[in-house]
Amino acid sequence: MKKITYEYLTDPEHIEIVKTESHHGHELVFDKTGTVRWKPDPLVCEKMNGMNFNNVIEEFLYRGLDKNCEEYRKVYRDIGYSLDGYWEIFYWEVNNPIAGQYIPNQK
Repeated sequence: MKKITYEYLTDPEHIEIVKTESHHGHELVFDKTGTVRWKPDPLVCEKMNGMNFNNVIEEFLYRGLDKNCEEYRKVYRDIGYSLDGYWEIFYWEVNNPIAGQYIPNQK
């Protein structure tokens, strides 16, 4: 994977994500197919290996955490989710009706 900077992005949806979520400074990478992804955290990926991801999401919901919670979003970043998929899950109102209510945590 090749590390890239936020300034390299040209897709409007990708730019929307990094402008909104620059507070955490999560790195971006190109994978071998050229897809822009969050840089995966090897420890999180190892821990998630073999887990049912739906169970992880159910646990967030059980705890009252929605798609606008940092913990929920961080899991997706840490597993190396693509920015296209991340936008669809967190920014597209079809999948996140409260997307417009997201307020990023400040450092």
